[in-house]
Amino acid sequence: MAGILVDQNPFGNGQHDVDRRFGAYAAPMARAERLDLDVGGLGPDGVEWIAADLIVPDGVSAAPLMVCFPGGGMTRRYFDLPEEQPGEWSMARYLADHFGIAVAVVDHPGVGDSSVPDDPYTLNPRVVADVDHGALSELVAHAMDLFEPTRLIGLGHSMGGLVVAHAQWHHRSFDAVAFLGFGGAGLPEYLTKAELSYADNYVRLEPVLAELVRERFGTALVPGSTTSSEMLNPGTLSEARQILSTASGPLLALCGLASMVPGSSNAALASIEVPVFIGLGENDIAGDIGNVAALLTSTGDVTTYVLAEAGHNHSISKNRTELWDALGNWVTALDEQDN
Repeated sequence: MAGILVDQNPFGNGQHDVDRRFGAYAAPMARAERLDLDVGGLGPDGVEWIAADLIVPDGVSAAPLMVCFPGGGMTRRYFDLPEEQPGEWSMARYLADHFGIAVAVVDHPGVGDSSVPDDPYTLNPRVVADVDHGALSELVAHAMDLFEPTRLIGLGHSMGGLVVAHAQWHHRSFDAVAFLGFGGAGLPEYLTKAELSYADNYVRLEPVLAELVRERFGTALVPGSTTSSEMLNPGTLSEARQILSTASGPLLALCGLASMVPGSSNAALASIEVPVFIGLGENDIAGDIGNVAALLTSTGDVTTYVLAEAGHNHSISKNRTELWDALGNWVTALDEQDN
């Protein structure tokens, strides 16, 4: 069996009460397994495993498998926030329970429960994408012991979208791709003149990323988190931000800075030939959703959704399930196209 099974159903007894816009009801909890996926030899020295949770809908024999990668300053918990508070907070469990989608939430190398390289300055977007891609074969092999994956979908939030785009660019990792809070426009207003000089050219940017990160951050793994940021979470309640804080993790600074440089993902996005879903908040820092779609020049299948009044961290928006419904319906439609 691929991976190491650490825990099964670690979050409860198989039942949880939820409060949706359709009213309160009891829903079965999907099965959850913690995995350490062996990536030894596939990345920088010291990177031996990638931590993941595989969440499988109850009773399925076949299902799409969505693999989710978090953004900067976040661990995989961003997609599987605690359910103790009223309402549904876990996107992964929502998609499993309501759409029959199997979901894997994955920590990048150097983040969360994944191993940390001897030299974190090696973790640029291409290297992180290589390691994340390397974990997929073991993840899929383990999933096949439980159900038949009908489609492999890569999803990235914010900086995680940049990593997913690189994985698709270099490895054609997925049958479909979803970007949440990722636009490719960067954050030019927060960059120095020197950093901006590398706009629109990742090939030039990659060799100098470590140097730029040393100058800006002084470390390749920036402690702290953006979970409480008003810029990223406008209008959200303090209780929601507290829930989000459970997903706090170090920022992979080379990937984070690359995602701030305008156009650094242009080549990666232009290479994607599979169906794409783009989800942004109305007040998202990722920019105009039409501009993102325009960069996807090699696919003729782009679905977009803007979540009203939401900021960048959609998983704590009061209407978050509307975005999750749109995402779930997109996955369902992809499977129906094949039947």
